[in-house]
Amino acid sequence: MIEKQTIKSVFLNLLKTFKEYESLILTLSLSNESKEINSYLGGIRFIDKNIILSIINPSEKELNEWSHLIKEFNIKNIFIDIDKKLPFDKRLSVKNKSEKIKNSSLFNAAEKTLGFAKITPWSSTELTAKAAIEYLRKDLGNNLSSSEITIIGFGNIGFQIANSLIREGVKVHCFTRNYSKGLIKAQSINLLKSKYTFASFNLHKSLRKAISSSQVLLECSTSKNTIKENLISEFNSHKLILDIGKHAFSKEFIQESQKLNLKFRRIDISSTLCELIHNKISKSSIREYKPSKVIYDFKKNINLISGGWKGIPGDIVVDDAKNPRFVLGIVNDSFNLEPVYSSFQKWIDSQ
Repeated sequence: MIEKQTIKSVFLNLLKTFKEYESLILTLSLSNESKEINSYLGGIRFIDKNIILSIINPSEKELNEWSHLIKEFNIKNIFIDIDKKLPFDKRLSVKNKSEKIKNSSLFNAAEKTLGFAKITPWSSTELTAKAAIEYLRKDLGNNLSSSEITIIGFGNIGFQIANSLIREGVKVHCFTRNYSKGLIKAQSINLLKSKYTFASFNLHKSLRKAISSSQVLLECSTSKNTIKENLISEFNSHKLILDIGKHAFSKEFIQESQKLNLKFRRIDISSTLCELIHNKISKSSIREYKPSKVIYDFKKNINLISGGWKGIPGDIVVDDAKNPRFVLGIVNDSFNLEPVYSSFQKWIDSQ
């Protein structure tokens, strides 16, 4: 448990050390990396004029104890990882847990105790998968189609990455400890992929075979010391080894990989997370479109719709129903759009 005074000291130390930054942002998440579910402080990141502090495995009791302190430091933005990596009911402070378990989550607890701040959900699984794909593009080029990539570990992150790669036309090789469960997931990917995608998903029973099947390896498993020194020879021709999981590579393997000068990298979601936070807290110049419908001329039965409003035959689809400047088309009897693509004034003058 992180004491209130500890949190306060950390807040003060960060703001005193990094005086060029004006405020703090918190990210709260759950992790099953350790057998014991204890809260701890994570990394720090910087974006705009803000210091981002990560706190892992906070309990409901801790959130209650920290709430006045968070308010005192005028922390206005808190980002909550909504992935349920461990049952949050184990972190509840109430006596009768059974009444709370159904709706218990870190997000619910944060909304209840820290409601004075803006609470924004995010998914570490989605962000990690996105960061991995972006790393591949940076290293291998934007066009990943026709590439072959091996994924070790077929949990949430491995599955999500595999699905994204298959859609793009990448041939994916995979190894997972639970072959039967992996086979079900593999079949679902091959069944759901587009008929225009020739890439396939291949599940291997042999870890060695999976590793040697491509020159790029993404390690996504939660297993410890799965990839040992005796497999190092399988990586001689690898272009990239990207470590996404937890402790799968043995110390001996890591040491040998450095001797062989293999391109061995650890995934870092800092840039992806900072990008997400920046987009959420910055005032956007992007125009917001809300579904709208306006009766423009009752006698002529001219009804304008925009922003995703579900139209009916005869409705006129425009750029902005409340302030129309351009006509995209007219909804026909088949509920399809008959294109017009003309200025609104020119179109209305012709009616």
